Amino acid sequence: MKIKYSIDTEVLVIGSGGGGIKASIEASELGTDVLLVSEKKFGTSGSTFYPGVPGWGMCCVLYDSDSESEYLSEILEAGSGAADPKLSKILTENATQRFRDLEGYGLQFAKISEDEYASCIPCFGKNKRGATTYGLNKIRKVMWQQLMSRGVNVRNGVTVVSLVVRDGVCAGAVVIDETDNFCFIKAKSTVLATGGACGLYKYSLATNEQTGDGYLMALEAGARLINLEFIQFIPGITKPVSKTLFQEKNLDTFPKITNRNGKEFLYDYLPDGVSMEKCLTQRAKHGPFTNVDASRYMDIAMIEEWRAGRAFAEGGLHMQYPKEVLTDKRHAITSWLDWMSGMGIDVVGEGFDILPHAQGFNGGVYIDENAGAGVRGLFAAGETAGGPHGADRLGGAAIAATQVFGKIAGQSAAKHAKGTEHSDVSTEYAEQYMSQLLQTNGGGVVDIGEATARIKEIMWNCGSLVRSEERSKEGLSKLEQIEKSFSPLMHFESGADIRKVSKLRSLIKIGKLLLNIMDYRKESRGPHYRIDYPDIEEEFRGAIVSKYKDGQISLELIDPAK
Repeated sequence: MKIKYSIDTEVLVIGSGGGGIKASIEASELGTDVLLVSEKKFGTSGSTFYPGVPGWGMCCVLYDSDSESEYLSEILEAGSGAADPKLSKILTENATQRFRDLEGYGLQFAKISEDEYASCIPCFGKNKRGATTYGLNKIRKVMWQQLMSRGVNVRNGVTVVSLVVRDGVCAGAVVIDETDNFCFIKAKSTVLATGGACGLYKYSLATNEQTGDGYLMALEAGARLINLEFIQFIPGITKPVSKTLFQEKNLDTFPKITNRNGKEFLYDYLPDGVSMEKCLTQRAKHGPFTNVDASRYMDIAMIEEWRAGRAFAEGGLHMQYPKEVLTDKRHAITSWLDWMSGMGIDVVGEGFDILPHAQGFNGGVYIDENAGAGVRGLFAAGETAGGPHGADRLGGAAIAATQVFGKIAGQSAAKHAKGTEHSDVSTEYAEQYMSQLLQTNGGGVVDIGEATARIKEIMWNCGSLVRSEERSKEGLSKLEQIEKSFSPLMHFESGADIRKVSKLRSLIKIGKLLLNIMDYRKESRGPHYRIDYPDIEEEFRGAIVSKYKDGQISLELIDPAK
């Protein structure tokens, strides 16, 4: 495993989603040399460019009837004590201007008239707020033009293996380049914008490379993670199309939901006092699962039916709508019917199958007000960054955060780069640093594809939205068995697909971390439900921060407001 060459840049941005693009734009605006590396073709990876969604919905204050203080209040209420108020405040105070930036780039947000946007009340919100720009191809082109016009160097097909840190300073990263060579990119500043870790799960609405690489790299560099257990699960279609967003606002028309035996199973999970109509009416108010209202029983029922083997072959449960939905003139319904029809789905005659899918991580690398990751020269943005959101996250706040903290990360990285010289870290040091990270006590060569599929299945069974101590322990035991059989260095020496080896390592490490955190939080709060601890417990109000200490995972419950 030899590093073949090295290159220098002032600012290295890892990841080309919304946060990485914005960071690159802002760093270049301050006159720094910026290199943006992306694992996939530009604009085809991560949550912001996931092909199963129609566009970018961004939450920001646009009307006199709304205010930044109300926006902040709603974020903190949804966050249930786990959001960092300082970061949430930065988000709400800057979101509208970042929205205007996107309009200035040339993106057009949907309007119902010349003076009014096609806004809605966001998931977990109370006020009409923000708007959506449709068409990922157009977004891609517009953002690419912004990068090119500023001279940002973009390289696709680059997989980052590890950051390189010496004496508490991040000096860049070791990558696998477009032709499978190891390269050391020496950088004065590095921005992590690698997205989340929904690729850990068998069912997800994210691209497969989202395996938590940025989380692991940050941890191993000395950074902390926050709120990683708060993962948004949202219904997705499994048949006749797959990995496609289901839009929930139609659920108050009361579709019939059945398992493979033809049974309307939801009734088996509803407690006394909760009707099917109440459950689905509340479920229509937000896309992601939440434990705070009676809507939770729909998602819990689906997960448990899947675990019991009563889902259909493609993994979903069948949903079929009454014919009255076709005459419902609400915009949310008519636009959804158009969306489904465009995919060839007859929601009344034939129906379709759905299942909750992992859709986004509400936590990530715990950043400060300057998007710093707690390691000199290292910054984070996008879904990789954590702190602004808590347990539940307002709809459209994720895109807002990519733009707000992407700008801050890019500017902070540029200012840091301007105030420092390139380190004298050698290629030999970088090679040794990476080798030490990849070293294991034993293990050998495994079937990468088989091990990856097993981990996704394990995480779905043991670490999705329905959790328990028993399931966490079971998952950890199985992941540890895979880890003991796996040696990254032996794979590199054997000529295996080195990119997949790096991904498997992230899946194992972040999967274990997640299951440990899930076990630690002995309550049901926000986007998860624990069978053995079904209620919110005041003693667990706060955020769980994780870090490596003496090579081991260390967890601490903190009050992020202090």
